Amino acid sequence: MGSEAETRQIVDAITGAWRTRLICEGIRAGLIDRLDAQPRTAGEMARELDLHPETTLRILRALAALGLCHHQGGDVFTASGPGERLRGDRPDSLRGMALLWGDRIWKSLETIGETLRTGKPGRGNGDFEGMHADPAASDAFNRAMAEQSRAIAQALVRTLDFSGYRQVIDLGGGYGAVLAEILRANPDLRGQIYDLAAIGEGALRYLDEAGVGARAAFVGGSFFESVPAGADCLVIKYILHDWPDADCRHILANCRAALAPGASAIIVERIVADRITPQDESVMRTDLVMMPISGRERTLAEFHALLREGGFTPGEAHPLIDGCWAIESRAN
Repeated sequence: MGSEAETRQIVDAITGAWRTRLICEGIRAGLIDRLDAQPRTAGEMARELDLHPETTLRILRALAALGLCHHQGGDVFTASGPGERLRGDRPDSLRGMALLWGDRIWKSLETIGETLRTGKPGRGNGDFEGMHADPAASDAFNRAMAEQSRAIAQALVRTLDFSGYRQVIDLGGGYGAVLAEILRANPDLRGQIYDLAAIGEGALRYLDEAGVGARAAFVGGSFFESVPAGADCLVIKYILHDWPDADCRHILANCRAALAPGASAIIVERIVADRITPQDESVMRTDLVMMPISGRERTLAEFHALLREGGFTPGEAHPLIDGCWAIESRAN
């Protein structure tokens, strides 16, 4: 017979989807933004948001069970510190990530069974041009990427010295969370985001909000066609894991064509360990998210092989946070 702790571990793994749906719908309905330090009743919030009163109470109680609000008894609730991290007005918000997981990634994961049987990609979240045609979906996606990128970028600038560069390009950088942290830490440095033109307005707004807009630019385009020349450092975060090997080689070849010999390319990705343990959950979770779009997480040896095939000499790999690494390389 299994132990009680083992049973609880398995049940939590099986039933984890309820948290994703609950958090996403609590945000969408406006409940998270209505909670504050002053007690509010479920009935008041239901009237303000045109929600069903009894269901509002049940949703708020479930959010309280996750620590995302405080239940004061009856139908009275107040905000909690973790719950406030899901508000739209917080600079450290994780709201975009919650909405992305509750919608786009949720739908994408439904196709894993078909991919398991056939090896073919499913209905994934890799149609970036189509997504950016929908302003709301585009903003949710790019806000989510920025939210996830901020802490990783802060670890990156603590780990690597960017002071010797003069121009950095954040390749496929979305709204520019990585570039913003690099520029904040290096006041003499200038940079560009290179990504699809449709997100340029949002990216420039984000960079201004981050206080680095005067030293940052946005260039629209596709790294499958070309990469802008003139930088002495390319930062390529969470790009290669979106694509199969052949596409990665093409992207890296375009990067190499844009760089002078000896210039840097820094790959920031999660790395699959040679032996997986429960401590590798975040890496394996992302690997499954990539599966429906033919993307994947890779071992360090696999990244080194791609870099060599793309015209780079791999250098040292540095651990950052949450299974992420920075792999240094130089253009041949």
